[in-house]
Amino acid sequence: MGSIRKKISTKFKNRYRLIVRKDENLEEKISLVLTPLNSLLVLSAMIVLFGTIIILLLSYTPLSHILPTTASNFSQQERLELVRKIDSLEQWKRQVSYQERQLRMILSGEMGEFEDQVDLSEPSNGQEADIAPDPVNYTFYSPLKGIVSDTFNHERKHYAVDIAAPAKSVVKAVQKGTVIFSAWNPESGYTMVVQHPKDFLSVYKHNAVLLKKEGNFVKAGDVIALVGNTGELSSGPHLHFELWNKGVALDPQKYIGF
Repeated sequence: MGSIRKKISTKFKNRYRLIVRKDENLEEKISLVLTPLNSLLVLSAMIVLFGTIIILLLSYTPLSHILPTTASNFSQQERLELVRKIDSLEQWKRQVSYQERQLRMILSGEMGEFEDQVDLSEPSNGQEADIAPDPVNYTFYSPLKGIVSDTFNHERKHYAVDIAAPAKSVVKAVQKGTVIFSAWNPESGYTMVVQHPKDFLSVYKHNAVLLKKEGNFVKAGDVIALVGNTGELSSGPHLHFELWNKGVALDPQKYIGF
């Protein structure tokens, strides 16, 4: 054991000379005497110095914001905020997907997955014709005054009322809301869909002209279109009007006087 320690001690005490010469004439430029011990000390000092510089740069310079940060460096409040944002994005994604399915179903005229949810209940006694049933308590305005030529009929899959009126008669929004669809459809012609508060959707088909674009905000009673006879399913100037709530087709005549 003593001999091993002696060998190690001897090796650490060995002296080496590092010489740097000029390549052209071998002129000596630098000459250093090194031992394993002082080489180790110099290397350790350089590592400590380099580490200190890195820590100072990350603490007191913009590098701390440029370099990626691990989740463990987030505060509890920042983590909660990230979770809240992720949850909001998930809700928004579900809402957009749900709304897309509703629009596709409305424009195709098929109930699809919501067929067994159609609300066929009658309004309560004494209820006004233009008021939705409790607890909604929501007032609608008539989109058009005219003659009802066809009524809501679940068995025939006619989820609307058709109101006959002279061509170019004005069509009005039944409540305030945002236009989420305003375009041509082969079957229903110029069609508009408005999203209202309390998850209501109103649909206006076979128009001659659409006066509002997608993203426009409308107030109750605003003129949004003109009566027409457009689309393959139209047989004369009229408004095909639908009213939906949470994916359920409602009979408009229960809630609106035409």
